[in-house]
Amino acid sequence: MDPGQRQLAERRLLAALRRLHRREPMRADLRLDAVLREARADPGERLPAGHRGGGSLEGVNDAELVAVADELVASGGLLRRGHRVRLPEHQPMLLDPEMEARVRRLMAGLREAGAAPPRVEGVAARLGIPPGVVAQLRDAGELVQVAEGIDYPRAVAAELGARMQEMARHGPLTVARVRDTLRTSRRHAEALLAFQRARRSRQRGPR
Repeated sequence: MDPGQRQLAERRLLAALRRLHRREPMRADLRLDAVLREARADPGERLPAGHRGGGSLEGVNDAELVAVADELVASGGLLRRGHRVRLPEHQPMLLDPEMEARVRRLMAGLREAGAAPPRVEGVAARLGIPPGVVAQLRDAGELVQVAEGIDYPRAVAAELGARMQEMARHGPLTVARVRDTLRTSRRHAEALLAFQRARRSRQRGPR
């Protein structure tokens, strides 16, 4: 890897880790493979060709990126614990043991509700979880808000998204079809459809 590519790889890895820390502030560290995926997903700065901040990682393989990450660890630019890394300045948002137990009960209840969860604010209030903690869970990506009053735990949202993608391979997605297949309400089905369409639109970007 030439020096220019190495510097680009360093910048992209550090920028990717900063973005992931912002998305998941309650996590102490992140898997290195997730950081590599995030770095590759970054289209880079919209800069003129030849600008030192631009460039592509297409010619850099994962082994080379891992080697750059190793060098950052050696120089103190990253901290590593097994296969997980973090920025030295990152301090995860922590909850006290009692609040953490309440959050676990909240998330467990939402997981059990499947595709038709109750309003998270109401459940949180009954458990003694303040709105600020709910906001932290959303900011950390632990809760995915698909519409006002409709939140899913991260794993449930990913599972429902995958099921809807599979459904789309076998016919158009309609509110009635999503409602019946996922065994949810019309309101939840409408919200899931709108959320998935908005996500696809963001992924495609402006035409």
